[in-house]
Amino acid sequence: MEQSRAFAVKLSSLNATAQSIETLSHWCIFHRKHARALAQTWASELERAPRGQKLAYLYLASDIVQNARKKGSDWADAMVKYAPKAVRDVAATDETTAERTRKVLRIWDERKVFGSAPVLTWLDGDGERREDGARAGASASAGATEVRKNKRDLAELPALSGDNAALAKLLVKMEKAEHEFDEASARFATDVPEGLLDEKGLEESNDPPGLLRALQSAESAIAAKRSAIEATTETLDGLDKKLRDALARVEVLRAKQDQSVVAELTRMAVKCATLRMKASKKAAAFIATQAASGAAAPSPGAPNDAGDASDDAREDDAYLPEPVDFDADDGDQYDPTDAPDEFPVDAKRRRAN
Repeated sequence: MEQSRAFAVKLSSLNATAQSIETLSHWCIFHRKHARALAQTWASELERAPRGQKLAYLYLASDIVQNARKKGSDWADAMVKYAPKAVRDVAATDETTAERTRKVLRIWDERKVFGSAPVLTWLDGDGERREDGARAGASASAGATEVRKNKRDLAELPALSGDNAALAKLLVKMEKAEHEFDEASARFATDVPEGLLDEKGLEESNDPPGLLRALQSAESAIAAKRSAIEATTETLDGLDKKLRDALARVEVLRAKQDQSVVAELTRMAVKCATLRMKASKKAAAFIATQAASGAAAPSPGAPNDAGDASDDAREDDAYLPEPVDFDADDGDQYDPTDAPDEFPVDAKRRRAN
């Protein structure tokens, strides 16, 4: 294809200057009807390009996809197939280039130049096998699934109220403010390079329109970072107060948890368990004696043999119910099916099983 061959020639002389990138970017946007073929050429030439030239290829792609949006999505749809692998190739050059690549990805994500594609994960390998035309639909589906999952997770949490609910809301607000601050800082680092605000640069500039666009972007980035700082400060001040209140409540509650009381409760629990085991053995021996002698159990509240009707005597002779059959000498074996008529045999058997 003629445009692809011409594009390959132009790419061979590409450098990282604004003039070189913008000139070739305008040419690509003009030939946007051939975006798919040109994007493939760009990816192929990037693989063969010298290490020092790869970053210029990335800057070119960024300029194309951002400025071509007003003409349509031809370039974004074409580039999304090759961009994930390409950014990893560029980032592998050196650490400085890798950091600049990450900044470009943050700008793409902030400005949604590839729609809802997960560009921030491309350096980790996500999106390499994404097909043309499936980008927006698949990303939207995955995002909806994640949102539904998060809603289910949140639904399982207990509802909060009062100060606890206010604290939870502030934590959510802080997380959002932190994310917006990081985005604003990344944009600031990209759009406000060192030396841009030096008046000497204006006097010596060979591209006044390009410098004007750069200053406009810098002004916007400065305002965004300032706004993010103010919002974050306000959120942190509110959260700081709520956290201090929560810590005060923690100290009050901790003071109520006297460890000496816990130790005493433990001692009481051990003593209670010991007495219960002794009482169980004594009760079993008493029942066995009563059963062996055939003596009738005294009725509740009846006086003992000495005629002592005191509270202590009545407590000693307290009535214990007669067991069903504790006489092991009569050879009778307990049969779970031997149930009274009012209980169905099958039901009794089920209970025994």
